Amino acid sequence: MARLSILTRTIDRPRMLGRMLDSLLAQTYADWECVIINGGTDAAVDSVLQPRASAIAGRVRVLAYDNPTPGMRGAPLNHGLAHSDSELITVLDDDDTWHPDFLRLMIEALDRAPTPSVAGIVCQTRVIEETSVEEGLQPQRDYVLNEDLHNVTLARLAIVNAFCIHAFIYRRSALERTGGYANDLPVLEDWDFNLRFLLNHDVMVVPQVLTNYHLRKSVTTGAEANSQTGEVDLHKFFESKIINDALRRDFASGQAGLGSLLANATNTRFLERKLHALESKLKSAADKIGKIDARTKELKDRR
Repeated sequence: MARLSILTRTIDRPRMLGRMLDSLLAQTYADWECVIINGGTDAAVDSVLQPRASAIAGRVRVLAYDNPTPGMRGAPLNHGLAHSDSELITVLDDDDTWHPDFLRLMIEALDRAPTPSVAGIVCQTRVIEETSVEEGLQPQRDYVLNEDLHNVTLARLAIVNAFCIHAFIYRRSALERTGGYANDLPVLEDWDFNLRFLLNHDVMVVPQVLTNYHLRKSVTTGAEANSQTGEVDLHKFFESKIINDALRRDFASGQAGLGSLLANATNTRFLERKLHALESKLKSAADKIGKIDARTKELKDRR
């Protein structure tokens, strides 16, 4: 049995799946298995696995999965969890990649955890904006998503999901108290899981950029689209649902809990957006005044 199970969701995206597998095969840490949860056709996955057959022999398993709740992203991950038995777990979807030293550095750091309460570890992520599959997935620009990620707290996570799902490795034993992924969320299943994880466990940070999030901003529909560009309205609705459900649990229990934290974070985000909008207006006004002053000086100098 491998020490680490890598759960990969895929639905008929062979070009991306092949790139992901090549990233995985380049890892300097070898004690892993990859469990591909395939919601698409066998042919799409076979076309990727066959050319790499010798490299992946005994290390990659494919689970055919007909999602009983189509579109719900947590369900296939739970299917993968149920069909794996490793000590450590991570998720690497078919369109993302890792630095070759990701697994080695992360697992070495997790093994040196300072307290038993540490059940997971995360790192920073680089966003790579790229073209569509048809245009060859050509990189356009890149930037670090969360270079200020040096620790993980519930307070920060309530404001923003501070790390990517494929930048997180955790102990299977943590699932006993955390539970699995929500089966009724088409988006933000990782944020919901991370919040519940932090309620019971600590998470360490390796402050290095070791993962890549591939973003296709020009693709807003279809299988190639990222959820944050292709399902913006769903993100907004289910963010509010997660917050409201947590608040309802607080009200039912008569105690402040995660819902109160999320509600306060929502207010913080609202005020930050208002402040940012006001700062933008002030800057615009200052620029206009500066131009008027310069023109006035120019006219005076001509006299």
